[in-house]
Amino acid sequence: MPYARFNKAVNKPSAKSDRTGHRLSQWIARHKWHLKLGVLAFCAVFSGGALALWWLWDVPLTSPMSSLSSFRFLRHSELPHSRDKVVYGFLPYWNLNTAVLQPELSHLAYFALAINPDGQLRFREDGSTEPGYAKLNSDSLLDIINLAGEQDTQFELVLSQFMADDIALFLGSEKAQLNLFETLDNILLAYPISGINIDVELNGTPSEKQRDQFTKFIKDLRSHLNAHYGSISLSVDVYASASNNKQLWDIPALAEHIDYFVVMAYDFHRRSSPQAGPVAPLFGGDELWDGDINEHLRTFLSYVPASKLLLGIPFYGYEWQTTSREAQSHAFPDTGTTASIARVKELLERKEDLSVMEHWNEDALSPYISYIEDGETFVVYYENSRSISYKLDYVNQLDLAGVAIWALGYEGSDRELWDIIQRKLD
Repeated sequence: MPYARFNKAVNKPSAKSDRTGHRLSQWIARHKWHLKLGVLAFCAVFSGGALALWWLWDVPLTSPMSSLSSFRFLRHSELPHSRDKVVYGFLPYWNLNTAVLQPELSHLAYFALAINPDGQLRFREDGSTEPGYAKLNSDSLLDIINLAGEQDTQFELVLSQFMADDIALFLGSEKAQLNLFETLDNILLAYPISGINIDVELNGTPSEKQRDQFTKFIKDLRSHLNAHYGSISLSVDVYASASNNKQLWDIPALAEHIDYFVVMAYDFHRRSSPQAGPVAPLFGGDELWDGDINEHLRTFLSYVPASKLLLGIPFYGYEWQTTSREAQSHAFPDTGTTASIARVKELLERKEDLSVMEHWNEDALSPYISYIEDGETFVVYYENSRSISYKLDYVNQLDLAGVAIWALGYEGSDRELWDIIQRKLD
């Protein structure tokens, strides 16, 4: 049988094969050093190739925050990502006349209509019409809404509440919430609104009861919108630190009722900060300042799908009078002010007059400038195309839903930041 003949051939080589094996052994003995060198050379080439592949290969990172370093991050300027990223822009009423509606915007959110404790919208403030409500009926906003429609940009409305007592009364009253739903119905009938954004910010520590009340409010609002409109989206603004602090937002519980969380990943340093520092640091963590974007996003992604997260990015900065030009120099009390991108460009145009120096904070991946005026030193942290580019790379690397910009109008008419958004997200 064939199997038996095969075994026989294997177990008992022929004379011809024996002579061939002997000659091969002699050849190997004469050339063993050449063979050793050849093997070593092959190993070196193979190792070098493997090292090159490891260094150059763009590994898809399921959870990149655990191993991400600024050096590794900077090497990836173009990253694969899903298309149709959301570019969500907040338009505050005070910037109506300065904002330019750019074509990259997918969503435009008017900021804001204030909620009273009884659920009614605030129509009056300090004896006059509340400015957010007054501007809602302005020709300026109507022109912008019409332009948004022409550009296929979704128009959304922000409902806000910031006073702790107002929030407590509103969340504790089902009647107040029903009042809001009824008022909202009237507005949705009058304007081409495609989404509602809820910006309720409670300073201080809420009770568990308040957290549950807020979750129930959002759940009921979602049900109301679904029952009456069907296609109205719902988003909630949250602090970046809400990822790991028990604040008003119960993130996992809210996630099933909303379309997006807008993670306000800015104001890590503020006007009142005792030291100058980056407004939106990607890295640096607790070692250098109070956390960073990477740290908080890592926690968010542990219980929220990436498709529900919009990374808030600032189109503004802060400037302080400081004791030196250092990156984290001490700031004099009550000297902090908001610095728009237009303000930064104005300072750069006066570079010689003000002894302006441009700097880069490698830890935060953020630019800053320092200048001297009337003998006093100032430091300004802001965002430019480079820092925004890294944030957009970060969004792509994590495949988040997109970005949310605070706020339209602070960048002026300059296209610098929009060009990088167009290149990275479109």
